[in-house]
Amino acid sequence: MLVSIIIITLNEIDYIRETIQRARLAAQSSSGKNYPIEIIVSDGGSTDGTQQIVKDIADKVIYGPKGRYLQLNSAVKYAKGDILLFLHADTYLPDGAIIRILSRIKDPNILGGGFKKFWNWDPSMKRSPFLKFASQIWQVIGNWLVRLFKIFPGDNAIFTRRTVFEKLNGFKSFAICEDLDFSNRLKNLGKDRVALIQSSVITSTRRYKKYGFFYTNFVWFLIFWLWRFGLSPERLEKQYRKYMPLKFKIE
Repeated sequence: MLVSIIIITLNEIDYIRETIQRARLAAQSSSGKNYPIEIIVSDGGSTDGTQQIVKDIADKVIYGPKGRYLQLNSAVKYAKGDILLFLHADTYLPDGAIIRILSRIKDPNILGGGFKKFWNWDPSMKRSPFLKFASQIWQVIGNWLVRLFKIFPGDNAIFTRRTVFEKLNGFKSFAICEDLDFSNRLKNLGKDRVALIQSSVITSTRRYKKYGFFYTNFVWFLIFWLWRFGLSPERLEKQYRKYMPLKFKIE
């Protein structure tokens, strides 16, 4: 069973090479067996050298207008896999990730799912003992919320069957929260049919480096609950822009 790993990019030169390398390693079992994958990069107009890197190491690269839902849906059209795995450009899959997905998806009752998440702190970021403690607690809370709601943010590496993706008509045209919306619609097909992989993806803390740990989490916590209580996509984006500078890239 082929797994199509879909990565969207917009100026991701600092992360994309290692993300793809680790994705290929994640397709190997402990015995050395390679499980079939294809890596598709959907680029939204990078100008930092990302395009030059991915054309040499990805299996397929497509180009189009920027916008997460646009890039994700466009990439699926070119994917050949029965299983779709949506991976952020700054998120690394754990060893054995593909076999873990396949072992869950072989159960016909399972529609898709996602991973737990671990933060990869930039060594250049100075963290006080309090910040270290707070970040550990927040990480535990985040993984607990994922377990409770079975709703995965995009950096938890959402995966699903292609047939299910098509049934749900892909990602909706939301500027933000398109990942939460898709994951929620997946869960609504049956919460017990959504799998939480117990190993953790490793995602960067670049947002924290740029805007601070507490402020960034305040914004995302606010946006999550506004979305959860049904605020429209347009108003969600307006609230997001209210608290984050306009130059902040939606990632």
